Amino acid sequence: MKKSLLAATVASLCLPSFASFAADTTSDDVMVVTANRFEQPITSVLAPFNVVTRQDIDKVQAKTLTEVLSLLPGVQITQNGGRGQSSSIFVRGANSDQVLVLVDGIRMARSVAGNVDFNQIPLTQVQRIEFTRGARAAIYGSEAIGGVINIITLTGTDTPSKTKLDLGIGSHNYQEASVAGAYKIGDKSVLQLAAGYENDKGYNVHPQPGLNDGDKHGFDSRNASLALHHQFTDEISGYVATRWYKNHYQYDGSSIYSGHQYVRAETEFNDYSAGLKYAQNSYKSSLIFDYQKQDNLDYVDKTNVINRQDQYHQRNVQWHNQYQLLSTLSVSGGIDWRQEQWNDLTGFAGNKERDNTGYYAIGLWDYSPVSIETSVRLDDNQQYGTHSTYNIAGGWYLTDNIQLRGSYGTAFKAPNLYQLYVKSAWSTGNSNLNPETSKNIDVSLHADYDIGSLAVTAYQMRINDLIDYTGGTPSYENVKGESKIKGIEVEAGFDTGIITHQLNFDFKDPRDSKGQQLIRREKFSFKWVGTASYGDLDTAVTYQYHGKRPDFGVELPAYDTWDIALTYWLQPKLALKGRVANLLNEDYETAAGYAMPGRTYYTSINYQF
Repeated sequence: MKKSLLAATVASLCLPSFASFAADTTSDDVMVVTANRFEQPITSVLAPFNVVTRQDIDKVQAKTLTEVLSLLPGVQITQNGGRGQSSSIFVRGANSDQVLVLVDGIRMARSVAGNVDFNQIPLTQVQRIEFTRGARAAIYGSEAIGGVINIITLTGTDTPSKTKLDLGIGSHNYQEASVAGAYKIGDKSVLQLAAGYENDKGYNVHPQPGLNDGDKHGFDSRNASLALHHQFTDEISGYVATRWYKNHYQYDGSSIYSGHQYVRAETEFNDYSAGLKYAQNSYKSSLIFDYQKQDNLDYVDKTNVINRQDQYHQRNVQWHNQYQLLSTLSVSGGIDWRQEQWNDLTGFAGNKERDNTGYYAIGLWDYSPVSIETSVRLDDNQQYGTHSTYNIAGGWYLTDNIQLRGSYGTAFKAPNLYQLYVKSAWSTGNSNLNPETSKNIDVSLHADYDIGSLAVTAYQMRINDLIDYTGGTPSYENVKGESKIKGIEVEAGFDTGIITHQLNFDFKDPRDSKGQQLIRREKFSFKWVGTASYGDLDTAVTYQYHGKRPDFGVELPAYDTWDIALTYWLQPKLALKGRVANLLNEDYETAAGYAMPGRTYYTSINYQF
């Protein structure tokens, strides 16, 4: 590594830094919705919780959602190379499909058949991200073992009119253009829109001498979204919205058996949703309807041999209610209904679908200095039957500035339709799979003073019936035994003069049922983020260190990276931006055999009015 962890820590005390990125904010004005499915001050949330705003994203000049998520505590990203390549997210060492990903409170349709591809979610459309760690299955159902990521694209009727334009270029012939805006229509309505284009010619992400010499694996995307928000009365508001994107990917499928294979993939996604909210006195209610469709095509270039073609459909209805019984006691609950459908257009699986109905209840009692939160949920699934989960958490203010928190909860992850029913030359589904189950415990101490904040969290997850792919069969099986993941997370924010620092450490021990370190899971990471303003110049610097970790048959070495972003305001509404990613040109891999990008340059111009 070109810079040591010690050097990074020293630098964080010397370099200009900025307002916190994804800080565990303590302002009562910050309202969040993901922790318990209703709006509440972030100070009342008992689970570890972080918020990333649109301003945070713009400061670090992130180009992808994975870049944003990689800066969050407890998060590790693996990717098969550069922009648009396959990526996975591990939260607290949990599998990537054991993390629930929502968009505006609705899970992504891609989870019907496996992991969510974060490269498919256009950053142009993102307004904010809410991230909670730990078991939340008692509130959201399947997949919420390691945590929940809620990607919020919608604004509200109180949003002022504004427009933002971006044009940019960068390394690998990168090009981008985007527009996003919100516009008042009278006193009661807001029209929200966003559209974007990206193109990256890429590089050879998986070089194999003699097979794919000279290949480049790139990515391009077109996306758009439109929403109309309306306040019907003082008590009733609603919205209708649609999102669309179409992405093209290139990747390498070469091998000594198949020879040279330059593979292209296409994904087109459509989402249509509508919602109503009612609020009067102590009662609040919301009703959401959503339909998603995703088309996927994967084929070999020139020969046009189709490797995969399928469709995902998801229909969702959510009804949530909250009632403030007393000033210190609120209860909420509701019903989720979801229909998943997977159409395998090239294999032998055919069309598979299933329904899931979830019933949940939440209680929150806050009687200073003690607060208690309980939740329970029952999922009734057409394929695997019923499954119940629960969670209980408590908080106790030892002093006005120090709070002790603890929680215990159960969670599960249902086998997806792909694992159950796929039929191909390289994989066979198993309709007898059982859901993965887990028991999770958290204990944390939070201190907030004028000079800074500190949060230390210890956690443990015990996961049974882990679903794994067995190459010998080849098929999917429940692994016997218990996987154990335990760790400690440290988050700190403090000022040194005019300098503000936000950093986090993550220590964990991820073990499978045989006691072996889980594949691609690191034991230690350190991240530092900062921003500063000098007159018309804004600066953002990020540093990440990730420890060594096993991959299939090899051990990947530790690595560290530096990124820097500069914004110069030519006029109050016109900015010139520049960013250098992987500033020191670190040579590293997050997946064996797939080189991550070296030093990369971006520049753009931004106009806001």
